[in-house]
Amino acid sequence: MRFPMMLALAASLVATTATAQENWPNKPVRLVVTSAAGGGFDLMARILAEGLSQQLRQNVIVENLAGVGGLRAVRAVVRGDADGYTFLFNGPQHASLPYAYKDPGYDVKADLASVSLVAQYPMVLVTSPQVPAKTFAEFVAMVKAAPGKYTFGSSGLGGASHIAIEAFKHQAGLDMVHVPFRGSGETTAALFGGQIDLVSDGLAAQLGNINEGRVRPLTIVGDKRSPALPDVPATAETYPGLSFPLWVAVFAPAKTPAAIVDKMNGAIAATLKMPAIKKRYEDLLVETVGSSRSELDAFLDKQLAMNRDVIERANIKVGE
Repeated sequence: MRFPMMLALAASLVATTATAQENWPNKPVRLVVTSAAGGGFDLMARILAEGLSQQLRQNVIVENLAGVGGLRAVRAVVRGDADGYTFLFNGPQHASLPYAYKDPGYDVKADLASVSLVAQYPMVLVTSPQVPAKTFAEFVAMVKAAPGKYTFGSSGLGGASHIAIEAFKHQAGLDMVHVPFRGSGETTAALFGGQIDLVSDGLAAQLGNINEGRVRPLTIVGDKRSPALPDVPATAETYPGLSFPLWVAVFAPAKTPAAIVDKMNGAIAATLKMPAIKKRYEDLLVETVGSSRSELDAFLDKQLAMNRDVIERANIKVGE
């Protein structure tokens, strides 16, 4: 009697699991964000959550878990339930954290599953109007003429704004001093005050400062110019291959049922096609993507390789 009972129990568990996946979601879904509330990154997550709530007919709640350069949020998702009700909203640091930290506490490929690349948006290098160089080429020549004299700021050691300039420094053969701050606001304030000479940031975050003459744009870090600044060259025009896209994507705990991950992927794609959602992203100078899971896997592999190369070459080490 025991064997038939075990078979019946196993069949019941399989049926229950299948039913749960078919009925997903039947309660609110958490979207864990690696930044604090407020700011462009958080806003992009909230726009997505709003659209997903309509697509899934269930509330998608943004939960901000800032701290330790994004590690706090990633670890919380990795260690949480893989039941399809917790997802991670992360950006470029997703590809740098595994190498910048000696022990991040998780395996980025084994512990997290790709869901969808949500969007990409341009990064711009800006300098102070007090700096003599007025163009990208002039800035490069100026720095090369005085190794170690000029400085660049970032919003944190090992973050996107740091790694992008390290990649630029290497390809252009520049010697500059890194000055880390605790956020992009502090970094921009230091640039205003003449304490540093160069900053990399999202174009949307700096466009107002550019238009008002508080900072001078040098180059768009990427393969193409931005329609918002058509006269500002892209780095690839001078240094082919030098591209550092800013991006946001959704990931899930690795053991999340594939059927649920696929449903979330489809819901994200549908959300990004909604005219109102698409317009809100466009207003932030963000290009929506809505990739397949395999496309995000391939994209992430390239980002991981690029970040590993920059971090190892620049000897970037971040401790908790």
